Amino acid sequence: MAIIKIEEKYEYLKDVLLSMLLIGIAFVINAGMSIRGLYQDDLFMWSTRRGVGFFKYVFPEQTRKFRPVYWIVAWIYQGILKNDIYLIVPINMIIAAIISIGVYFFAKSMAKSRGLAFTLSAMFLISRFSYYNIGQFLGVMEAMALVFALLMLYFLYLYIKNGKGIYFYYACGFYFLNCFTHERFMVLLPMLIFAAIVGKRRKILNALISIALFVMITLIRLLALKSFVPEGTGGSKVSETFNLADFFSSMRIEILYLLGINTGPEHLNGINFHNVNTALKLVIIIGILAAFAFIIKFIYSIAVYNKKIELSWIKNILLFTGFIIGSMVSSAVTIRVEMRWVYAPYLFMLLLIAYIYGVDKSIMVKRFKSKKIKASPGKIFYVSFTAVVLLFVWAFCMITADIYYRGYYDNIYIFIGQNRANSLADETYYKYGKDLSDKRIFIIKNDFKLSKFDSLEFFRSYDQNIREDIVTFIESYRSIGQIDDDMIVLSEDLKNNSYQDVTDFLRNIKIENVYGHYSDGWTDEEAKLNVMSGENGEIHFEIMYPGELNGDEEIEIEVNGEKETLYLISNITQYEIDTTPNSLTDIHLKSNFYLPDATEQRGEDRLSYILNIKID
Repeated sequence: MAIIKIEEKYEYLKDVLLSMLLIGIAFVINAGMSIRGLYQDDLFMWSTRRGVGFFKYVFPEQTRKFRPVYWIVAWIYQGILKNDIYLIVPINMIIAAIISIGVYFFAKSMAKSRGLAFTLSAMFLISRFSYYNIGQFLGVMEAMALVFALLMLYFLYLYIKNGKGIYFYYACGFYFLNCFTHERFMVLLPMLIFAAIVGKRRKILNALISIALFVMITLIRLLALKSFVPEGTGGSKVSETFNLADFFSSMRIEILYLLGINTGPEHLNGINFHNVNTALKLVIIIGILAAFAFIIKFIYSIAVYNKKIELSWIKNILLFTGFIIGSMVSSAVTIRVEMRWVYAPYLFMLLLIAYIYGVDKSIMVKRFKSKKIKASPGKIFYVSFTAVVLLFVWAFCMITADIYYRGYYDNIYIFIGQNRANSLADETYYKYGKDLSDKRIFIIKNDFKLSKFDSLEFFRSYDQNIREDIVTFIESYRSIGQIDDDMIVLSEDLKNNSYQDVTDFLRNIKIENVYGHYSDGWTDEEAKLNVMSGENGEIHFEIMYPGELNGDEEIEIEVNGEKETLYLISNITQYEIDTTPNSLTDIHLKSNFYLPDATEQRGEDRLSYILNIKID
């Protein structure tokens, strides 16, 4: 008995350990994700805060979407982050882990099984649908909407179970918050009405409260947007793009996603089911069969082992199913189905599985308590052995499929752009230091179609006071002349979807320092260099002597074998060389003076003057 008491006393430690394990899973499974530079919607969202006060940021005068609850959080979140963009993904991982822990306790309360609850929570974390929640700054918005929907479901579940009115009003509050976090979840209104109708008291009043709440939300949105109909994705309008055939096609796609089958274009899901290997196809099919067998087993348990169907089972199953269908419908009315939108119905499906397992388990407990049933493994564990096996087969297959699908994230359009943004950050901000205010960045060709606005805002996310001309797009490296220390030149690696820093490479092509001339311009008494001329074949020398001239200083300049003497008559002297356009010019310099006050000597000869070269 003492052992049992100790075990009960420290039972919560198991939950703590499993919660810590979920946090570990969140970091391990998402280890390959990172945000080092902002991209697309993230970049636009980040830019809207600059130079705008809190009130105008949360309640903008003109906007296509009205999400003040999220914008409040985004204002605070961005203010905390400042320019530490790399922290976004770790923070998103922590948020995902916290949600999974909440899912664990909710599922455990329904399933009465710590093992199954943990498995379902791990499936939530590992799901391929989580890519946006983790890998984007706007993933916080998706996470908030998911949390509010989950809390709405949780309190409606408690309301139906216990009949306490406060739970219903909590659910209404979270519905209100969610409608102004992401308008997609406005479609969950029927679940409020459903809970009001099947509740134990104040059915008509609560149903009217639900409708009044929806009307109030709609009027607020009308005042803010001058429209009743929510915006679609990609700048589309649902009122203009909705098509019944497309709607049912989108619903089919979402159902297949939930079953583990990727369908639709690969730029939205990474890899299509038809293109995965045969072994994984077999694993997914086995998982689907196990899931359906579990449902059939549940129906069999009710039909054979239970005298009657309890009304509470029907209410709760309809509640969870309604949340699944509602969140699927909200994603099916627009022009395409993105995997991130399936994350909510997937979560609700996991919780429905937990509830069904809990009901099945309660039926089996009653059965095994009967004197007619002899001792068996099922009696010892008070569970249905068949249900456990089917669920863990399904879970194993789904986890295997999701891990495989995650390997193709780079094919999804969001990650194509995000990887490109990370590369741009790596080759500039993280390579040259955080202070880019004195730098000019030249991008050759711009086949990636980086707009002037995006290129400026990209670097403003690190320093909002960055110079307006930080980025210049050029057709050829020949158009920028000599590359000095304040210039960064990038080319695009189309094959690897990345930027390459070619500054040093081009500097060596433009000016190949054989000896005696250095990248900062300092030149020895004797120097030799090769210079690539430009389109006009003109090479401009600017010679600076930071000392006092005696009047007899001269430099012998040999260009492609032809010699000429340059006499210095001032501390800054200009000299021009006309040569063949776009050709390599051999230049040999020899001076009869040096800088006596120089504090260093870099080569065999002494430092003499500073030579700046410009090429036309």
